[in-house]
Amino acid sequence: MKRIFLPLLFLSLSLVGSQAIAEIETLFSAEVNIRETLLNEIELLAKTLDLALYEITSIHLVQALIKAKERGVKIRVVTDSKRARVKTSKVNLLIKQGISVKTLGEKEKGTMNHRFAILDGKKVITGPHDWSEGSWKGNYESLLIIQDIDLVDSYQKEFDRLWREKRMIK
Repeated sequence: MKRIFLPLLFLSLSLVGSQAIAEIETLFSAEVNIRETLLNEIELLAKTLDLALYEITSIHLVQALIKAKERGVKIRVVTDSKRARVKTSKVNLLIKQGISVKTLGEKEKGTMNHRFAILDGKKVITGPHDWSEGSWKGNYESLLIIQDIDLVDSYQKEFDRLWREKRMIK
């Protein structure tokens, strides 16, 4: 696991010369247990979690989300409509536990292929890692955990756009 501190210069008349620091953590499955890292991040949540995931097949992820909801964390999930209907999907289990789930992707729109999470409005987790049971069983995977207010804001706007666009599964 590596931590990179990346200075970002904001070009604004009111902030000329000031800097903000983005903290970026890179994770590679050969070096770290990505599943445990993700589950630990969920365990640390205090207020909100917005997830945009291609598929949800991991019982470990579902259990962590249920525990977070029981602690009072507001959770919203957007997932691919086709993947939500496969036999291995855990979407219905989330819904039965009262977690809000919406689906994206139909013939006219294509696949909802995002893989990102916004944690407490302060941190983004993104990358090609699938957050699925299959990904956690031996795949070569990578993930970024980023703390940067501008990046979080950008991802939040995308999530909110997706959330407004699609329907809730009941």
